[in-house]
Amino acid sequence: MYFSRVRIRPNIFKSSQLGKVLEGNVYGIHRLLWDLFPEEKQRTFLYREEIAREQLGALPTVRGESVYYLVSQTKPIENELFSVDFKNYQPQLAVGQHLTFECRANPVVTRLGKKHDVVMDAQQQFLKLLVKEFNLETQLPEKQEKSAYKKLLLDKGGEAFSQRLTDILQADPLYAEKLQQCKQLSELLEWALKSCIDRSLENWFKNQGERLGFKLLTDDNDLRKLQNSAYQWHSLSVKGCKGDKSGFSSVDFTGELQVTDIDKFKDALFTGIGRSKAFGCGLLLIRRCG
Repeated sequence: MYFSRVRIRPNIFKSSQLGKVLEGNVYGIHRLLWDLFPEEKQRTFLYREEIAREQLGALPTVRGESVYYLVSQTKPIENELFSVDFKNYQPQLAVGQHLTFECRANPVVTRLGKKHDVVMDAQQQFLKLLVKEFNLETQLPEKQEKSAYKKLLLDKGGEAFSQRLTDILQADPLYAEKLQQCKQLSELLEWALKSCIDRSLENWFKNQGERLGFKLLTDDNDLRKLQNSAYQWHSLSVKGCKGDKSGFSSVDFTGELQVTDIDKFKDALFTGIGRSKAFGCGLLLIRRCG
């Protein structure tokens, strides 16, 4: 296996509009990176996109371009567009080993045979349960979107709804302090939704670990060492096709884990976590703790 850092050549980035063309174009990036593996008929590499300035510092040749980290079975070649730095990648692992990690993933949940974005699904299920709890189902409009659920709860939930949200936040050590900042019922609801999203994402990542040979470490308060950020929707729609909403979401995870099964964990490092691996998701970056 190989671990590589790939950059657009500075002279090309400086003198062209390539950065603007590639911005948000996950499919285009995927195709360009695949050119580094001309012998591969099927994709076997994982990659993650970062901003070069944040990764490499204020070097004279570093501008606003992206830098790509890759794990691959074969060695990438340089071409007229990309420069490539690579090294052999055979991480030394042991059962019980503690590691810090970063991972950009596409978390999904399956309901009735259909895949759903974990973040959107968590909100929808949470709001549905609250509407049912407060016997407001008959007052829902025909088009039952998230905004309709929220409006109905805020308009009709009353003091009992406010207390329910307060109880939810008080029970969450990470969000209890937000109660002092909330001056409106809508703010209480938004923080309760964030708490629900965090729990759903944590459960998703924990389940990945159970399958892939690791478990999340906990702190002195028995809270899992996991943070999520940068939720984003990536469109795969073809320009000009109205109504085409194809795409996927990504979430950045950071935290600390313990290796429980070396073979399974190596598989996670080499083949990735979750879905949308062809579009920059799934690469697990690790370091030794401390």
